[in-house]
Amino acid sequence: MAVKILRIVGPLLLLAYFITLILHISAQSDQYQWDFRTHRKAAEIFTDGSDPYDPGILLSQKDANFLYTYPPFTLFFYALFQQTDYNTAFHVFLLVKCALLVGLTIFWRNAFLGPAGDSLFFLFCLLVFNSAVFADLIAGNINLLEQILLWTAFFFFLQQRFALFCVFVLLAASFKMTPIFFIVLLLTSDHPKKYHYFGYAGTIFLAYLAVQYLIYPEMFMGFVRNALTVVGESGAVGPSTEKFVKEIFALLSQLIGPLPPVVISAVVIALAALVVFLSGKAYFLLKGTRTDHPDRDKMILFLVCLVYALIHPRFKDYAYMLLIVPAYYIMKTTRLKKAFPFIFILSVLAAPHLMLPGFDFLSSIMWRYFPLMVAYTIWGLYLHEISSRTHNA
Repeated sequence: MAVKILRIVGPLLLLAYFITLILHISAQSDQYQWDFRTHRKAAEIFTDGSDPYDPGILLSQKDANFLYTYPPFTLFFYALFQQTDYNTAFHVFLLVKCALLVGLTIFWRNAFLGPAGDSLFFLFCLLVFNSAVFADLIAGNINLLEQILLWTAFFFFLQQRFALFCVFVLLAASFKMTPIFFIVLLLTSDHPKKYHYFGYAGTIFLAYLAVQYLIYPEMFMGFVRNALTVVGESGAVGPSTEKFVKEIFALLSQLIGPLPPVVISAVVIALAALVVFLSGKAYFLLKGTRTDHPDRDKMILFLVCLVYALIHPRFKDYAYMLLIVPAYYIMKTTRLKKAFPFIFILSVLAAPHLMLPGFDFLSSIMWRYFPLMVAYTIWGLYLHEISSRTHNA
């Protein structure tokens, strides 16, 4: 009875908390959605006939915090939000993203997790990877739309509808370019025309860039310049492999002196190569197994998502939304199921300054009583071991 009540009350409480988060963001329109604010300002400069890629023009505006790094055609998307005042545009963009997020989580659960997608999955979505979902909402980035397009593409990939898969990957790559990486999934299929689809997708993507260069040559070169100039934040805001290696070497340089940049780059490349090599071995093992894994294609898809995240040089905090489903899937459907409670708690831990409103108090209690929690965990392991041995005797 208590479990049934919890299954009903739990999601309702989570929904109520999610609504309070949205109200929290809505009440601080002057602080949050800084990406949207800058991108909308870039579109305003563009419609006024000026160059939004010119740092002297864009950064002189009070609402702009950084360079515009998306291709020229994407400015038309943000121009749609100029039809009204900023405060209204802010809330429209936020509400649209909330609707997309709710739809995405339901889509994740039904299309990719199946029976593994229990009610706890929604709490996991909200908390995991330093609250990547919340980071996306307060940043106001286009990432959520990118995720919708990518996961729609992944759905069609698993259905072997490769034309639609290519269409949605291309749409997802229209802003940040790097999602075009996922057309490599075509090469993992057994479809006889996979190379044709791969070639068509690559050609269309290059044509998308070429047309923009022909129509807006100066702005296109400004886009390339800005994209190469912006290196991104490190640490909790940009927890990528490259930034991690650079921080480690920065600490080492304090002990042994400065190291040549080429050494750092070599280590980053070596780590990326190792990730690709080991993932490739896992892929061939999975692909060549005699007893087909029931979710073989899904496992390959999730493995490719992880490779993308680990080798991406500027993988931002909100981009970790890409790994929510792969993480929950591996926790719930493999031999790790027995360790699920421990892995779940480990996964949702967050840095203090990234803790969701209200969760910072829980975090402080947890760390103050962490030894006690470890003792309870060990006690539980003893109970499980004794119980399992008794039943097996």
